[in-house]
Amino acid sequence: MEDRKQKLLDIEHLSIIYKTDLETVYAVNDISLSLEAGQTLGLVGETGAGKTTTALAVMGLLPERTARITGGKILLDGQDVCGMTEKELLRLRGEKASMIFQDPMTALNPVLTVGSQIGEALYLHNEQELSRDQIEKKVEETLEMVGIPKERKNEYPYQFSGGMRQRVVIAIALVCNPDLLIADEPTTALDVTIQAQILSMICDLQRRYGTSVIMITHDLGVVAETCDMVGIMYAGEIVEYGTLEDIFTGDDHHPYTKGLFGSIPNLWEESDRLHPIEGLMPDPTQLPPGCRFAPRCAECREICRGTKPPLQEENGHQIRCHFHGGASRKAEERKEEADE
Repeated sequence: MEDRKQKLLDIEHLSIIYKTDLETVYAVNDISLSLEAGQTLGLVGETGAGKTTTALAVMGLLPERTARITGGKILLDGQDVCGMTEKELLRLRGEKASMIFQDPMTALNPVLTVGSQIGEALYLHNEQELSRDQIEKKVEETLEMVGIPKERKNEYPYQFSGGMRQRVVIAIALVCNPDLLIADEPTTALDVTIQAQILSMICDLQRRYGTSVIMITHDLGVVAETCDMVGIMYAGEIVEYGTLEDIFTGDDHHPYTKGLFGSIPNLWEESDRLHPIEGLMPDPTQLPPGCRFAPRCAECREICRGTKPPLQEENGHQIRCHFHGGASRKAEERKEEADE
């Protein structure tokens, strides 16, 4: 039980930019996250919030020519990923951490059988010196584990449906029993029935092997079903972070979190209209000087436009806002002192 309470992943003040000759994109801006062994962390936010960039940084897969880590560190099982050589990163991928990408068709090689693609990871990380027959047996076991008959190992990706291809991608990610599994919107291109099957399978495999999971998604329903901790990302920052209970049942939330929940259809309301968040995410090459969400926030005041709010914590629940979370508590205390 002690091992399950240790931090497997610790991201400290991570900042990442994409730099070209024309402009600089500030993709991730001073984020800190941690994940204990066996836990599931949900990263939620709109497209462009920095979720996938964060995941690629953990895997050491940021594009070399344009991406730069400008600050912070990523500790995976006590090792700093940012300081690893390419050889060390190759060892990390598959063995310590694996990633399920969004589109299974582009993640798979169309000219190789699915069995050979699953077996490749075992050949690269063959520390137990498994024989060819043992590797083939492990491939068959992994296919069966994700619900694909072992007889299909010699077939090609085009012979599988979208849901089955995603199962193959999951099999590749899990064949070496990694400590950390990053699922980057694994159900985006699938219909709702297959989505439920894939999520159920990931949760079942996590319980079976004790794997830690980072679930990147737009869907708060997915988060509610699968996650222990939740990080809400906006414009490359964590604007709210806490347990599942903090985010879904707490009384105080960041205005962006409120907007995300307001965008979900409510079957109990008579109105059939949604309540979308007005406006667009800011240009990542020209981020506003104060609160990143200020241009879209209905509660915006003058201080929000000029002063960046800190990420304030109260009982483990963090909110980046001048008027919510720990900030609201401090304001109430100051008001009570003034009244006295």
